[in-house]
Parts: sequence; structure tokens; C-alpha cells
Amino acid sequence: MNNNTFVHKYIRSLIDKDDICVDMTAGNGNDTLFLSGLSKKVYAFDICEEAIARTEEKIKGCDNVILINDSHANVDIYVHEKVRLFIFNLGYLPNSDSIITTSADSTLAAFKKANELLKENGYIVITFYLKQKGGLDEYYLLSDYINKNRFQITETYRQDKLFSPVTLIIRKISQAH
Repeated sequence: MNNNTFVHKYIRSLIDKDDICVDMTAGNGNDTLFLSGLSKKVYAFDICEEAIARTEEKIKGCDNVILINDSHANVDIYVHEKVRLFIFNLGYLPNSDSIITTSADSTLAAFKKANELLKENGYIVITFYLKQKGGLDEYYLLSDYINKNRFQITETYRQDKLFSPVTLIIRKISQAH
């Protein structure tokens, strides 16, 4: 089972038709399409115009998706409601020029903003591609932030290969004391 199959299988039970979801890296539109079938509304971000075009093609007929051609670090400009699930599939658009890619700094900024917009008991799902340029930097920076800030990692998925993608599923827990 690959990481995307694992993620879709895992989150299927976490979302219902009243939920808002955000695909922080639209890419080819697979996660956006998947989330649109489960939830009330999906915001899908990508800085790459080609990714937005591919996603738009994939989601034809879906009336609950808002495509945004901007950095996921600007999520708070576009999303003004509580979100049940954020999904990050980091790196660059598959089968394209790998020059346009996520970066550790913008991903950390996006993660922090996602956490602010996240409902209590909501989820952030992140898949890191360690072999891609900058992938290890993203993984180490976000892992360090997640560990220092005591987020609850409910699941980790990784195939048994060196530098295979790593997926973290993080749940926002109550701050009440």
C-alpha cells in the first residue's frame, strides 16, 4: 500500500458531509477530488498554475471545491471558517518541472496557520517526500516543531524503504485544563 492509499483509507472515517477540508497542495487533484466526495466544501491551494489546471480538470462536476492559485502559507487570507481536515502532500507536481516545489519555511508557516483554523479534534495530514529536493529539510523542521509543541500524532505511515515517503496524521486535542 502506498502513502496516498493509506491516507485515503484512514481519513475516510474522519470526515462527514458537514465538514470543511483544505487540500494545501492540490497537485494532480487526487486528494481534492477525494475530499470533495466526503465533505461539504474543499479549498484547494497550489502555487503552480499547471497543478490548478490539472485539478480543475479532475474535479469537473464538483460544485463544492474552491481552487486557489496561491501559496498554502496564505491560507488565512482565503479560509475564514473552522476546518475539520488539512492535507499536505509536499514536494513538486508529479510529471512536471521540479523547480516549483514546497519549501520548509512556507510549509511551516502554512502548518501554523492551519492549526489556528483547525477545529478541536480536527486533523492535519502531511506526507513528506524525503528523496525530493528540500524534502528532508521540510521533514526535520516540521517534525521538530510538532514535537516541541506537543501535537498528538495519531498515526505514522512509512514503507520499509530508505527515504520512502513519510506520512504523519496529527490530531488537534483540546486545550482545556
